Amino acid sequence: MYNNPMNPFIENEYLRVEANLLGGCLASVYDKKAGEELLYQPESDSWQGQDIAIFPFIARLKNKTYTHKGQTYSLRNHGLCRYYPFEVIEVLPTSMRLKFESNEETLKEYPFAFEFTITYRLEGNRLTVAYDILNKSLETMPFGLGAHPAFKIDSSEDGDTKGNYVELSKPSHLTRIVFDEKGEFIRGEEDYGTHLRIEAKKDLFRKYQTLAVKGEGIESVTLIRRNGKKLYFHFDNIRYLILWSFLETGHYVAVEPWLSLPDYEDCPTEIMEKKTLIHLVPGDKFHFSYSIHS
Repeated sequence: MYNNPMNPFIENEYLRVEANLLGGCLASVYDKKAGEELLYQPESDSWQGQDIAIFPFIARLKNKTYTHKGQTYSLRNHGLCRYYPFEVIEVLPTSMRLKFESNEETLKEYPFAFEFTITYRLEGNRLTVAYDILNKSLETMPFGLGAHPAFKIDSSEDGDTKGNYVELSKPSHLTRIVFDEKGEFIRGEEDYGTHLRIEAKKDLFRKYQTLAVKGEGIESVTLIRRNGKKLYFHFDNIRYLILWSFLETGHYVAVEPWLSLPDYEDCPTEIMEKKTLIHLVPGDKFHFSYSIHS
């Protein structure tokens, strides 16, 4: 079992869940009944992350910059949260709340005042993760939002992850979001056909560095491991489902609910004009949640 004494944690008879204060994201989801860690734990030759609370922009900005009211700003990959510590607001036996607020440093990157709260809650064998964003600015706040949790899957002797599947709640006609050759910016959309299962094998990620789809049937999905174990995901009004892993190494797949997209190749620089962003009026709060259970 992963256990960092610096990380806040919650637990019940089914699960023990830890959060990393840097970024406020998941550090461990330990299944007590199975005696197994479910969350990906970094491997030396693969991704060194585990989860990301993506806010206020997903992935990369075109030319690494954007403008607002004539000023130019820059955001790093996946926004702000992953680079800053969260504050522990409350830890109870089966729930905890962490908070990240705008400050002098964040305002240099993103000129909007906000409060971002992450709540982790256990109910039986179900973990619910909730993001609440409060606009503390005096103007409408545009933002992107997504989650990036990666989960353990099985591999063959050659290191491939074939035989692991992400199954939709029903056979669904999907539209694929098309990235450029580097997998950074959006070119458009294309028909991806009808699917019930998508195999999370390395060949998939060699073909699509990031597989991003939209369509009916993705309000819930099931991660089916090659050994037969299942992990169920339920999402709160997501727009896009993203599957990602390193192309060659790593026994995991990130199952990512996104509410917005990275920059398009032909995007405007003004943040208020960027496609797919959420616009939150002053004083309002935006809520998003997803849950996981075995």
